[in-house]
Amino acid sequence: MNVELRNINIDNFYELCLLEVTPTQANHVDSNAVSLAEANFMEFPWYRGIYVNNKPVGFILVNADTVSGKFSLWRLMLDKSQQSNGYGRMAITMLSEALQQEFGISKLYTSVVTGIESPISFYLNCGFASTGGLVAGREIELCLSL
Repeated sequence: MNVELRNINIDNFYELCLLEVTPTQANHVDSNAVSLAEANFMEFPWYRGIYVNNKPVGFILVNADTVSGKFSLWRLMLDKSQQSNGYGRMAITMLSEALQQEFGISKLYTSVVTGIESPISFYLNCGFASTGGLVAGREIELCLSL
């Protein structure tokens, strides 16, 4: 199995926009089209498509704030047909390695909304821990020490 994080360009953005989460997960992650649009308004976007054996299976968006040094995982999505295969965990590992190599970071932050279908247990199983803080007043902030 060949898992990789690929740059997104004119040739592959549409196939990534066609990926979808389950209907119950839609309250926890925006579509890839919305996420790519949001990236245009971020000062420090870093994003990649997640591919397995040359097939798109997911998307990652990071706010790579090189000024403050805080790197925040804004989006991690896997298509509903590609979940529970270990790709998310592999993508977190590959993301961490890529950001360490490119920027020399030692911490990666993210935030989650709790409730039904919340991804919090996934992130905790990947090694993230609660910082005790909230983001946007309702999301629990998590941090992964690298």
